[in-house]
Amino acid sequence: MKSKDIRKVVKTKYENDDGPAKIYRDLAGAVSLPTIKLWIKMINTSGFITLSSPPGCPRTVRTKAAIVKFFDLDGIYNSQNDRVWAASREEADRKGGFREKTKYPEKVMVWLGACADGLTTPGNLENGTMDAEVYINEVLPIALECGDKALGDDWTYQQDGARPHKHNLTQEWCAKHFPDFIPEKRWPPNSPDLCPLDYSLWNELAQCMNWDRITTKATLIKEIKRSVTKVDKKNF
Repeated sequence: MKSKDIRKVVKTKYENDDGPAKIYRDLAGAVSLPTIKLWIKMINTSGFITLSSPPGCPRTVRTKAAIVKFFDLDGIYNSQNDRVWAASREEADRKGGFREKTKYPEKVMVWLGACADGLTTPGNLENGTMDAEVYINEVLPIALECGDKALGDDWTYQQDGARPHKHNLTQEWCAKHFPDFIPEKRWPPNSPDLCPLDYSLWNELAQCMNWDRITTKATLIKEIKRSVTKVDKKNF
């Protein structure tokens, strides 16, 4: 169902004395309850529903579990995904294919969200694990605050199918607090939007960091926060 058709259904149902909760149930989550309430407020004020951006083009803050990434004092390297194109092992080593790693480096788990207007404040997850409780208490409030600050009250929160994202408490929190969000059943786990963003985002952030400044976990966190503000949004 197209956005304009959903808005028409909401308006018709409200004019037939259906409440926002009933409209939300009848639409089976096609649009969030907070959005329905916002549209009803518009109907009461002006008689119709207006959007600040064209239908089908929601302003979106994006996140995914892989946009929760580990940083350590040796830099960023992913042995599964990073590749060096070379004709020989020797050439690969000269191009950076050989990396020294500390045996037990101190690590920081970092969460970032992104939208058309730039990156969110980074969330540093000190315990190094992510479950629904951590996601709700430490990540989602940052996403909400930064989304509202950058985009106002007309934006959609998008995430992938990671387990903390799909948890029923997470879905309830998102429906209650965000202006709108894409529920778990309506978005594929391997997103054509989020996966390219994941790879691009971390590379751009790493390029902005001054690794000579990083000697401790505290300086690593400080440099991550500084570098997030330097990332050019045109590059992700």
